[in-house]
Formats: sequence, C-alpha cells, structure tokens
Amino acid sequence: MRHFKTLNNHIVGKAKAALLEAIDILQNTNKLLGDTASPIPSSKIAFHARLTTLGSTQTVIFDHVITNIGKAYNKHTGHFTAPLNGIYVFACTFLQSGKALHLQIVQNSSEISKGHAPSGGDIGGSMNAVIYLHKGDVVKVRHYPGRGSQTIHGKWSFFTGYHL
Repeated sequence: MRHFKTLNNHIVGKAKAALLEAIDILQNTNKLLGDTASPIPSSKIAFHARLTTLGSTQTVIFDHVITNIGKAYNKHTGHFTAPLNGIYVFACTFLQSGKALHLQIVQNSSEISKGHAPSGGDIGGSMNAVIYLHKGDVVKVRHYPGRGSQTIHGKWSFFTGYHL
C-alpha cells in the first residue's frame, strides 16, 4: 500500500509539473500576442499553411493550416480566394526530395511566380508575389505543367499570404 501511495504521489507530481509548464507556455504566448480580448477586424486577411500530403492533382494542397484569419484559404482545395479587392503578398517555400521540383503561384489561370529547387539532396526553393486581386480571384500553388511526378517534403513546405 505504501508503494502505491508513493507511486501515486510521483504521478500526481509529474502531472502537476506538466500542467504548470503548459500554463507558463500559454501565458508567454499570450504576452507575445498582446491583448486578444478585442476581435481582429474583419478587414484583416492572412493565412499560413503547411503541406502534409501531396494530392493527385496539380494543385499543391497545404492542408495543415496554422493561421487563417478571414477564412480565405481552403485547406481542402489549396485555394486562396480573395475576400476583398486590394494588394496581397504571397510566399511559398518548399523542399524537394532528391529530384528537381518546379512549382508556380497562379492567379486564376495565370502564372504570377515560379519556383525551382534543383535535383540533389533535400534542396529548397521559394517564390513570392505582390499582386492586386479583385474580390473572388483565386490564388494557388501548383506543379509546373509538363514536369511529371515530383516529390515535396511536406513538413518543410509552406504557403503564406496576406492582404496589405
């Protein structure tokens, strides 16, 4: 019985320490974010998403959404749909897996940026664009047409955008 009580106190102590550490992390995060009591204005648009799987279509779907203020990025289709007219900034970083990788950022059906990571061991690439969008315009990342099958390291590849 005494051994059980000691073991139980040890488990409770570890759980309490983990809980206190989690509270500390949350408090520090809250300090970094500032006052979150006021809602983010609806005119603010931003997203940041990571690729976890590569679909069978040409569009690269960054399905692990980290930020999606304004809900303009769709993690199921990989499309960002502009909710407002205005200037937007987009960036995409990616890491290939042995073979060369060719991607492009597309507005509706027009290329607005190209990115390339040459063949070799785990080489990265990036692309960016600053563009005026009309409400309803769609921006996505896709494989460059005609390049065949290519592999992307998902946990090291991101698509980001925001409205100025």
